[in-house]
Amino acid sequence: MIRRASLIFTLAILCCISHFRVCAADLRAHTPVNNSSRVALKTNLLYDAVLVPNLGFEYYIYNNFTAYIDLLYAGLEMPSRHFYWNFYGTQFGIRKYFGNASNERNFTGHHLGIYGQMLAYDLQAGNYGQQTPGLNIGTGVEYGYSFPIAPGLNVDLDLGFGYLAGKYYEYIAQDGHNTWLGTVRRAWIGPTKASVSLVWLIKPKQKKFTAR
Repeated sequence: MIRRASLIFTLAILCCISHFRVCAADLRAHTPVNNSSRVALKTNLLYDAVLVPNLGFEYYIYNNFTAYIDLLYAGLEMPSRHFYWNFYGTQFGIRKYFGNASNERNFTGHHLGIYGQMLAYDLQAGNYGQQTPGLNIGTGVEYGYSFPIAPGLNVDLDLGFGYLAGKYYEYIAQDGHNTWLGTVRRAWIGPTKASVSLVWLIKPKQKKFTAR
């Protein structure tokens, strides 16, 4: 069931990328070139939707290569309702943008890359919960497409496949205590990263020259 859901989600992302490629071609024709940006800030709207605030930083290195890091953190606790939504971690990687769009505007167009992940969480809703004793570690390869929606704003669709390893505890809350049910060791191969990100291209300040 999980693998079937992952396949459906993957196909949905790929269909969105194909659709937005056509829309982006029309947008680029009416969007001013902003090729001087070397820094971009972003947030993944999928994480935001599930109450995991996040902030990403991407830096243009050279020849359409970029490096990025994403930070994630959520700390919601309501013990009286047996609700915990604690999640933190980081994702980082290197990308290569390519295609005509990438030459017209930095952080734009198709991109391929490699990435790493470090994640930890304590999630409980009702009486059942899961908690990682430490970090779960992952790595993989990614493909995505970033397109402009305004002179200094992009939307980036991204999907990553890789390996995620670690372990987590399953527990149940009863009589005011958390009772351990078992330890599950994770060795997942498949989709491990997905994003629909809003990207802000920070344009550097123009130097002012004074005539002498």
